Amino acid sequence: MNGAHKADVSNAGHGDGKSAGHDVNGAPDRRTPQQIERDIEAARANLAVTLDEIVDRVKPANVAARAKDKVRAQFIDSDTGAPRMEHIVPLAGGVAGLILLVVLVKSRGRDKAAAKKAKAAKKR
Repeated sequence: MNGAHKADVSNAGHGDGKSAGHDVNGAPDRRTPQQIERDIEAARANLAVTLDEIVDRVKPANVAARAKDKVRAQFIDSDTGAPRMEHIVPLAGGVAGLILLVVLVKSRGRDKAAAKKAKAAKKR
């Protein structure tokens, strides 16, 4: 094995261009193997906690609960439990307007259908 190849092998898997045994700043790593093992175990534990938090955040039941809480906070004051009329009244007005629109459109459709039926009956 020539010298150039040995350097390539010693850097394999590091991806940062630094040789093995150096920290991220290029300084020699003076940790003992036991310290390195402890650091690896600490990193694994932190990763496990992070993964558990991510799984908890994306769980559908938790996502739904957060969305429900967010909507509830829009209409109920979390401190007093009192309804927030400044949000409820416009929403109620919009819902009432939508219902009225649907009723008008349906009744107009029935009126047209009845007129068509009466016109067809006169032709006979």
